[in-house]
Amino acid sequence: MTTPRLSPAMRNMLRNAIDGKRIGQGLAGGPLKIAATRRALEARGLLDSELKPTEAGCAVFTPKLPADHKEASTC
Repeated sequence: MTTPRLSPAMRNMLRNAIDGKRIGQGLAGGPLKIAATRRALEARGLLDSELKPTEAGCAVFTPKLPADHKEASTC
C-alpha cells in the first residue's frame, strides 16, 4: 500500500502526535486550519479518535526496509 501524499501541515501534525507533543504545536493558520488538518489525518486513518497515531500513521515516517531487516519501531 502506498502512503497518500500529505501536506506540510499534515506531516507536522502527524509528527507532533508521534513525538507526544500537542498536535497543533508550531502550526500556522489558527484553530480552523488545525481542526481541518486533524480531520484529514483521521479520514486517512493516520490518527485515531483519541488523536494518537495509528500503525499507518507511524509508517509514514518509517523507512522502507528489506523484509529480513529487524529493527524496533519508535512509534
